Order: sequence, then structure tokens, then C-alpha cells
Amino acid sequence: MNRRALPLAAVLALVAPQLGGCVAAAALVPLAAGGTVMKKSADGNKAERMVKPVVVVGTATASAAEPVAELAPVEPAPQAEAPVAAVAAVAQTPALSADPLDGYGAMADFVLAQAETGKPGKARRSALLDQRSLTALPRMLPCGDQRGALVIDLDPGDKPFDLNDPPSPAPGLAERLRAIRGTGTAVVWIASLPESRSKELATVLQATGLDPLGIDPFLLLRPRETRKQQVLNRAAEDWCVLAIAGDRKADFDEVFDYLRNPDGPVALALEQHLGAGWFVVPPPIR
Repeated sequence: MNRRALPLAAVLALVAPQLGGCVAAAALVPLAAGGTVMKKSADGNKAERMVKPVVVVGTATASAAEPVAELAPVEPAPQAEAPVAAVAAVAQTPALSADPLDGYGAMADFVLAQAETGKPGKARRSALLDQRSLTALPRMLPCGDQRGALVIDLDPGDKPFDLNDPPSPAPGLAERLRAIRGTGTAVVWIASLPESRSKELATVLQATGLDPLGIDPFLLLRPRETRKQQVLNRAAEDWCVLAIAGDRKADFDEVFDYLRNPDGPVALALEQHLGAGWFVVPPPIR
């Protein structure tokens, strides 16, 4: 029975499904680059080679009339290897979101936008939760005509800020805070420290360059206060809190430490404020 050679396109169609991803690409490029078909001569004794035009891949060139017998064995062409290496390099490149400054950048952009929104005649929303709403559906406190403020939590995790630890400020944060102060927005520091330590804290912030002029106010524990939430609740008395930055969700409100159902309606209502008033960032001073 006479057998006819399959067209090159058919060969590729049969082979491709058995190869995966980049392997298929590397294997099929040489086949596509220069195919040959064996044809029986009229006398039936000799096989004639029909040379198909060679397709140029990349910048390399080849003669269309080059005999098939002189072609190198089929191997993945160098041009096919380059994309594979490039893909591997891209896969190993760290995502931009891994940059710890991203959180502070998003925070600064949000506060600057809110400061613009807070001009006379425009409504503002506080980043502080209305504690009375936590028994139903949480909502934010309304803002009056108080001065806008950014509250930054200094405590690392659930531990109080250590005044005796050599300070190292987060890179680029001082410049972002300078831009925020330029809008008239206050930068307010909060920590689980007694108010009697405020002078020491001011010295640390000046030394780091985060408050070089020593003008930023503090939210610290007063006598008889035992929880940082009590301190945070007082912020609404003096400021319209535009944003809160901390290294854990409970820095925004202690309700995060007491959620029974992390996927319940209360949790979902709280999550919507992440990145829109609440910003999880690395500690500002390490």
C-alpha cells in the first residue's frame, strides 16, 4: 500500500499536544524552520529529496536552496532557548509589592488625596470606628471641622515601643511625612507608653528625622488607661483622623483581636477599609 508523507503542519499538530509549554516551543521551532519530504522517484529505486524553503527564525538567515543532507541534526535552536531564559529571569524578579515602602507610599497618596478632599465645603470620613456600631454593622465616625491627622502606631506587634533600642527609621518615610505636613495635616504618633515618657519619645523621633522640628503630637497612655484602644478613641476629640498606619490590624481597632468569625459580616465590613484609611506597614522605627 502506498504511504503518503504527512504535511509539515499535520506533523506539528500531532507532536505539539505531547509536549508541554516551553518544551514544545523549543522542539517545534527547528521543525518549522526547515522541513523535508521524501518522495519516491519514477523508477521506484531511488528516493528524491524535496527541499522546502527554510523559514528564518530571529535574525539568523539560511539559504532556501541548501540541500537537506547538509542540515545539522534537529536540535533546539538558540533562538528558541532565549525566550525560555527570559521567562525564567522574569519569574525570579521580586514583585514590586514586596517592597516595604509600598505601604507607606499608598498611605501618603491616600492622605494627600484626603487633605485635598477636606477643603471647605467637602465632606470627610474618619478612619476611626464608631464603637457603638460594633454590636451591629461597623461604621466610621463622622468628621467635623477638626484638623485632619495621620495617626502612626509605633508599637512593634503587640509589644510597647522600646525607647532604649537604637532607632532606625523606615527609608523614605521622613520625606513622605514632610509632604503630608505641608498640607496642614497633623502627623500624630501613638504608642503604649505612659505620657510621662513623651519627652524621651520626642528625642527619638527627632534623632531619626521623622519629626526633625519636634512639632508632632503624641497619643500616649494617661493615668488609669490600660488599653491602647482607649488612647485611640481620644483621637476623635481633637482631629479628623484621615488614616491610621500600623504593623497589625489591631492597630486600627482592637476589635480585630476579638473577632469570633474572621469571615463573618463584621470582618467583611472591616476589611473594606484596608488600603482606604487603614494601612498595614512595617514599623516606622526599627
